[in-house]
Amino acid sequence: MSRASLVQLFWPLLAALAFLASCGVKTHPYPEIVTLPGAVEELTQEQDAEGNLYLSWKAPIRNAAGRDLGVLAYFAVEEAWHEAETFCEGCPSDYQYRRVGETPLQPAPPGLAFNPGPYRFQAKLAPGRVYRFRVAGVSPRGAVHPDSWREVTVWASAPPARLDSFRAVAEDPLVRLSHGPLGPGEEIEIEKKEGDGPFVRLRLEGASLVDSQVAYERSYVYRARRVVARGASRVPGPYSPEIAVTVVDSTPPRPIAYLDAALAADGVRLSWESLKGDGDILGYRVYRRLEGEDGFRNVGGTLAENFYLDRGVPPGVEARYRVTALDDSPRRNESFPSPEASVLMEPLTVPGPRPETPD
Repeated sequence: MSRASLVQLFWPLLAALAFLASCGVKTHPYPEIVTLPGAVEELTQEQDAEGNLYLSWKAPIRNAAGRDLGVLAYFAVEEAWHEAETFCEGCPSDYQYRRVGETPLQPAPPGLAFNPGPYRFQAKLAPGRVYRFRVAGVSPRGAVHPDSWREVTVWASAPPARLDSFRAVAEDPLVRLSHGPLGPGEEIEIEKKEGDGPFVRLRLEGASLVDSQVAYERSYVYRARRVVARGASRVPGPYSPEIAVTVVDSTPPRPIAYLDAALAADGVRLSWESLKGDGDILGYRVYRRLEGEDGFRNVGGTLAENFYLDRGVPPGVEARYRVTALDDSPRRNESFPSPEASVLMEPLTVPGPRPETPD
């Protein structure tokens, strides 16, 4: 019998033996790297004045193979440390990490495989040490890809002193901030809240200490603190006393550029430059001084339009005028007066008797 005939004869038996040999052996349906989470996102650190460290991060969105992550079990947090006196920034070091926490997943929102976070972990720091914390996502099989750890260096330093020299002064239309000198390695953090809202960190341009993101007739509260910064490690001090300010509009409108006065049959007609395009104009005031008077007096009250008819000038009297603009702030700021305009009211003429004409 040929070899081919033998294979055909015993092939069903060989297939049955292979099937029986595989029974009870369950292989993973996917390669291991597909189930391993990639690196966590946005790992940050924050310390308080009591020596507590707060780590924060978001869940990874990719697996170790660079594809969309579909499964995630929990997060592992590990810690290593050196004495600050022997720590060398940037020098090679064999960190002896130990597991200090495992953070569970939060409930997943509808339509998502898992909650993106943020997730947080709190640890107590011992003064005089430099810590190294690392965080990674863990697969359902309890595995972590070696390249998925994200690390931060944390200096357990004594917090700086309270910043009692902090000041906030409302001007128009901004709040000017100031503070005393800072120590070596110290920075300043300034926070602001409006009304009953939460405090928000100010992002000031460059070295500027001017907050121009304010509105008229609004109240704001400011506070600040010193922060000792070493790379990504930041050790904040206590906040300064809170300072409340209210921004008020104390800037008047610009002066009106021109004013015209002309005689009319029913009085003096006045017209002037309109400032409606300036945005915050409430109206105008006309001031008049008649010949023989010692000062200008308002006539017509507050006017909405840029014209006025004055019927109160006696005949034969010179009248001088000037106009101001008012804004719509609670202070009703008034501009400097316009250039003056004058007019002489024509005297009344009494017609004489008509001459008789011959028939």
